[in-house]
Amino acid sequence: MWMKVLGVILFGILGLALLADLYVIEDIYDSAGRAIEHSIDAGIVRSGIVTDAQHGFVKLEQHALKAATQGEFIRSLKLDSNMENKVMKNSRFDLELKYDTDGIPWVEVVFKTQVSFSLPDIEYPVTVTRKIAYGSMYK
Repeated sequence: MWMKVLGVILFGILGLALLADLYVIEDIYDSAGRAIEHSIDAGIVRSGIVTDAQHGFVKLEQHALKAATQGEFIRSLKLDSNMENKVMKNSRFDLELKYDTDGIPWVEVVFKTQVSFSLPDIEYPVTVTRKIAYGSMYK
């Protein structure tokens, strides 16, 4: 009788820990996505080089864009210099800038991390990707 009660309690605690991990993963995915979108905007503002102000043409400098975007992302999520905190480990931040045939820059950011919350030896991979076009031309 006592073994069944202890078994139910053990499985209940394990289930609760997994549900807590699921909630934390979903929260990190959402907050990282919002932080990427915000940091791309901040990086564009800091790295834009106006080439023809009269026609609204702006060129983005890739190294300044990456540095500004990554710095704002780290600040926004309150990460350390290795892009880690108590929950996120082994993080990687990749930014790619491409121009399409119309000359419009596309900024793509991929953030990968390992999340560990309630069960310390179990890590969950999380990948957040955002691809944003920067339409700076107007007439």
